[in-house]
Amino acid sequence: MAGFQIVTTDDQIHTEGQHYSHFKDFGHDSVRLQSFEHDGDFIALDFEHDLQLLIPESRIKHIAITAS
Repeated sequence: MAGFQIVTTDDQIHTEGQHYSHFKDFGHDSVRLQSFEHDGDFIALDFEHDLQLLIPESRIKHIAITAS
């Protein structure tokens, strides 16, 4: 079960454990979303291999987190 899910204002869904192909130019065909953090005016999505994708806070519709 995923620990979090982030939905953006354009309805992109980012779920913990989901695999992404955004980083092919960096030599990674598929990387897994591991965590997220608040970084100033951005939400930083943290992936395997120390890769990060920043989303402006203004583009976040909601963040759902499962209770541990």
